[in-house]
Amino acid sequence: MPIELWTTFIVASLPVHFAPGPNNVLAFTLATARGYRVAHMASFGRYPAYLMIFLAAGLGLGILLAQSPVAFSAVRIIGAVYLAWIGLRMVRQAGSINDIAEAGGNDLSVWPAARREFAVAILNPKAVVFATAFYAQFVDPSLPGYATQFASMVAVSLSLECTAAGFYALLGGMLRGRAGGRSGLVVLTRILGVIMIGFAGLLAAG
Repeated sequence: MPIELWTTFIVASLPVHFAPGPNNVLAFTLATARGYRVAHMASFGRYPAYLMIFLAAGLGLGILLAQSPVAFSAVRIIGAVYLAWIGLRMVRQAGSINDIAEAGGNDLSVWPAARREFAVAILNPKAVVFATAFYAQFVDPSLPGYATQFASMVAVSLSLECTAAGFYALLGGMLRGRAGGRSGLVVLTRILGVIMIGFAGLLAAG
């Protein structure tokens, strides 16, 4: 793939990966509670999900999903319910979440948060459809070397996603000590919970 096309691909990918979507909000939220290191480590839970999404896009499964309203709606509704559950939990248990964080409890350890990152990423059928349409702008499956080019694009996408996760974790970690103490973190957690519920509403609305 020509360097000009690679440049266009990377520039076009930046808003996709750095937008404050559900996974990035999760990383930010965890960082405000547990700090940068834990949040960034937990974000690695999203990469297997994104790899599966990108591979599905490469196989054209996004087109099949888009053409199957029942399957698309089922995954979309499950994903919306899960996001809403996370948001409601953040709103209702903001105080206890931050108490656990301050005590270093297990409820916000890396593995549960990583599993949450995976679930939020994989339960978004729009991601598969979008990835299918997005990659199609830069590589043609009918051309020689498609597999190599597509694998290179996936590697770049995952690298950008890792950078974005680190960025949001860093922001959350920096804000952790400047949120006005425990009460400030409680308010911030509830605001982020409302944002997560908003994501659920957008996903449910289709």
